[in-house]
Amino acid sequence: MTSYGAVENIFSEAVGRLARERRRLHHLSTQVEPQAFDRDGFLAMGRALSYVVMGGVLECFMRELPRALATDVAALRIPRNRLPLGLIAALEAAAFRKCGEGTIGALLARTSILQGAVAHSGDLRLVEDFSDSLKLADGSTIGQKNFEALWALLDLPGDWRNSPNDVFLLREIKDKRNDVAHWEADPVDVGRSKRPTSLIDMVDQLIALLDHALLHICYWFEERIPIQSKLSGQ
Repeated sequence: MTSYGAVENIFSEAVGRLARERRRLHHLSTQVEPQAFDRDGFLAMGRALSYVVMGGVLECFMRELPRALATDVAALRIPRNRLPLGLIAALEAAAFRKCGEGTIGALLARTSILQGAVAHSGDLRLVEDFSDSLKLADGSTIGQKNFEALWALLDLPGDWRNSPNDVFLLREIKDKRNDVAHWEADPVDVGRSKRPTSLIDMVDQLIALLDHALLHICYWFEERIPIQSKLSGQ
């Protein structure tokens, strides 16, 4: 286990759930499906469930990731000047909410935010639990914007996508999950539109995307772990 075990656990749990779904889909792919014996589409509904599973795994992952990030940042005693300004802005959510008011308090809040940004490079204060200020899941179905927000907040390098098709992957999961969950389409029709092997490919692509995100976050931590923490871990 590394020094950022809470984050790794969140990724491990998500990948484990997706691996279980992959095994279920593989089992479905071995089932004979003659229409005469499955007129009600029971096997098709089993395939449609996969969209709900993938969407649910992503929602749980994005909901729990902020607390894991906050736990590891606090445990590693990373000072504020080692955090990107995007994450600092999330930490100052209460101050930003005050800025829209037409009061003296709002003026002071705006001044404080700007002063903090200017002095950021020398801010050696340790970071406290910021999970309540950082929301990567807002109740809507997880999609491209959530990964873009993660990249922006942590100032991660490169693209959030592991594959150019990841945009279409997340869009299909989001749309089909909502179709099934809100009965905007018959789950039988949704399931019959996709072969189990195609759904397995989607699960594999989603696992690869999460591995891609974990790799970038691991590098992010390694660049910010204080020297004394690295030496004590040797």
